[in-house]
Amino acid sequence: ICDSALSRQAHQELFRFNDAVYMIVDEGTSIFDAVMQVTTSCNGAREACPSRIHIVLGWENILKVSAWKPTKPAPGDAFLILKGAGVSAQEFQPFKNADINDIFPWLYYGKRFDVLRKICHAAKKQLEGHLKNHTIRVDSHLIAGDTKRIVASSL
Repeated sequence: ICDSALSRQAHQELFRFNDAVYMIVDEGTSIFDAVMQVTTSCNGAREACPSRIHIVLGWENILKVSAWKPTKPAPGDAFLILKGAGVSAQEFQPFKNADINDIFPWLYYGKRFDVLRKICHAAKKQLEGHLKNHTIRVDSHLIAGDTKRIVASSL
């Protein structure tokens, strides 16, 4: 499940899956609805249920999933996620009133890949915890739009 064609392309470069297995979430659908649609579409038919789902998201969407909020997270939500990922309150201070999209370049270009990986793990944990079928595993990948590549993952 990808949040854009760019996300799908970045994932395909690494995993080489067929185009047919990808679902690109359009603006009218939320990531949450797409995941629930995929996991509930099997209606008990075990062979039709996926055993693993990959979500490939940009910064804002990975924060939405990590915070489990369908709308753009507030800086306070981002702070709680980042605090859980190892960012101190002092480090976050310059961003307390900033847009959440201003935080990603600081982490990415500052080579804070440990923090980005922990955010991917937080998204994975949230999704797996909210799925009705607890046998389905989720892998979460974060892309950087400017590099068109996956920069962090829960793998």
